[in-house]
Amino acid sequence: MLRAEETVAGEAATKKEKPIGGAEELPRRFGKYTLLRRLAVGGMAELYLALQKSVAGFEKLIVVKRILPNLATDRTFVEMLLAEARIAATLTHPNIAQVYDVGVAEGDYFIAMEHVHGEDLRSIVRQMRQKEVRSFPLEHTLAIVMGCCKGLAYAHDRRDLDGEPLEIVHRDISPQNVLVTFTGDVKVVDFGIAKARSSAEEEEGQLKGKVPYMSPEQAQGLPLDARSDIFSLGVMLFELCTGKRLFKGADERETLQRIVSGGYPRPTQVNPNLSPRLEAIIERALMVDRDTRYPNAREMLAELESYIRDERLAVSALSLGEWMQSLFDEKLAQQKQMLQEGRQLAEVLAAEAQDDASISTMGLSLSGVSQVRPKASSKTPWVLVLVLLVLAAAGGAAAWMLWPQGPPTGPGTLVLTSEPEGAAIYVDGSRRPERTPATLTDLPLGSYEIRLTADGFAPFGASVELTEGSTQGLVEATLQRPSASSFGVVRVTSTPAGATVLLDGSPADGVTPLTVPELEPGVEHVIAVTRDGYQTHTESVVLQAGDVRELTLTLERTPLGEDEARLIVRTTPENATLEVGGETYEGGSPYEVVLPAGEARITVAASGHEDLVREVTLPGGREVELPVELERSQRRGSRRRREVSDDPTPAPSGGPGQLTFDARPWCNVSVDGQRLGQTPIVNRSLPSGRHRITCTNPELGVTRNVTVDIQPGQTTRQRVSLQ
Repeated sequence: MLRAEETVAGEAATKKEKPIGGAEELPRRFGKYTLLRRLAVGGMAELYLALQKSVAGFEKLIVVKRILPNLATDRTFVEMLLAEARIAATLTHPNIAQVYDVGVAEGDYFIAMEHVHGEDLRSIVRQMRQKEVRSFPLEHTLAIVMGCCKGLAYAHDRRDLDGEPLEIVHRDISPQNVLVTFTGDVKVVDFGIAKARSSAEEEEGQLKGKVPYMSPEQAQGLPLDARSDIFSLGVMLFELCTGKRLFKGADERETLQRIVSGGYPRPTQVNPNLSPRLEAIIERALMVDRDTRYPNAREMLAELESYIRDERLAVSALSLGEWMQSLFDEKLAQQKQMLQEGRQLAEVLAAEAQDDASISTMGLSLSGVSQVRPKASSKTPWVLVLVLLVLAAAGGAAAWMLWPQGPPTGPGTLVLTSEPEGAAIYVDGSRRPERTPATLTDLPLGSYEIRLTADGFAPFGASVELTEGSTQGLVEATLQRPSASSFGVVRVTSTPAGATVLLDGSPADGVTPLTVPELEPGVEHVIAVTRDGYQTHTESVVLQAGDVRELTLTLERTPLGEDEARLIVRTTPENATLEVGGETYEGGSPYEVVLPAGEARITVAASGHEDLVREVTLPGGREVELPVELERSQRRGSRRRREVSDDPTPAPSGGPGQLTFDARPWCNVSVDGQRLGQTPIVNRSLPSGRHRITCTNPELGVTRNVTVDIQPGQTTRQRVSLQ
């Protein structure tokens, strides 16, 4: 059995240096494969479309990934890569792209993989934009995500021959690594390799994961398990259902912060037509605390299948395949013509394969790596090379492994300049790695939304149309220092007043009447106005620079069921607190609380006043208004002692601790009157001591107050149910 380090040493003396990106005469033999065309080159390997043919006449197109020479001499990397590739080669599932072979030929390590005739999700979305398809069909979204669930469930559950779990984690579930074939099959690609890539990134810094699809634990560098892939899949499901990017910061640091903090909008805030049941599935997959996520892909798959059955949605691979064929009809027609023109070439390659049949190749076993010593083959005439290049153009999605953004697919060019230079570039909402001045080439024809940002300057936006008559677009931006005229403003007034305003899912400072300043122009913003006991009003606004929008609302009360009642308590003094149903409400009269119909016991208290305790009868489906006037207390000493013992925020002692807080279904969280955002709140630093947490769900019209004791240097975990 050959060890990896022995193979490296044995091949080093005879290995020829191959320039990365240099010209190479193709087609040519490579071990038992014929390399037809190089598809891509990346930081780890070169990718080739290849033909596998046996003397018995068996042949098929595959993808050969050849490791770059500078990495092949790294023993640690090679051992890790081969170990992961061996595991990946054991994964045989319809929803996972197959790894056929791993070995070494001509001194180069390679991996032979399934060639998938289809497109990745990113290419599909871009083609939709070209054809002006505005939204991803829900039935196809569900078919794709369910296919991913099936592939992930199989890989996560995989065990070795001794029955021990392999604990495979993909680590890079993202649109570029999900392929949809033209027959409606869904394939998760880059399995097993992701683990090696992740380790290589940590040691070599050569590769990066796709930050917007990382789980919170992956973003923090914590140990990963299968639930990390569930979170990444949840991000994809959110984006396919809403048509909007979920975690999109100005840079990677900001994006990582958003992922870890869990500060994202509810799916229905972005797409109000989304089913609440599907929203619940998305939100569970996106829980920051992985203990509250789906424990495995099978459970997520089961909920999706149940939802599809109950909603009677027409989800099928057949309809998905037909949709893919209609979406890429022109490309498929071109591929068909290319393949017909290349029929004679197959006969030439078959004869060449018979000539080279004496080449001996040993396949990969689970314990060793084969070596291949090819003999020189005759050169293929250049006319055949040209035909091969045409034929190989039908490779389509074969470049999924190393070319995350897909191969060039169009003749368009964008030239972007700014004053000052160095502005970040966003194209259709996605951050590009370049900064101005920059020239973006090989773009498909169509419309593009350009946005340039720089610290200390107002964002710049422009629309560019690339057509057959005008394939080059020019954007020249002069960035302006921000001023009031650079932004939009919304003034929100509500009846009743005192409502909370959420801007794009995050609470604004203050309550209505409220002015929300500095809204980015030309961008759709979602304004939600919410108040306990009233239905949440949501409105989308798009403002131009300098616009001032008046938003005047009359909130509608939340309808009461037959088994519940609304209690309205008006207190004197107004700063009295109300305790009812085991909850304490504070903040000022009047208090409006929805309670179960029947008898309720209320306690109203205020500093310097006698407590009032009263039994109240609450008829079902009715409102009960109760005025309460407290009497001055003559026992000031005892009242002061009670205030000390009941004070939720005594002076902290010792160092700070951390709070992790969650609610079902969700709520806006305030600690000691300071807003922290939506649940879940993860590892928020607080001074040690006692704190009061207020948890409010405006959709349910429910508020819960709880008290927690934060211990120095410790994490306190608390979860409440609002239903």
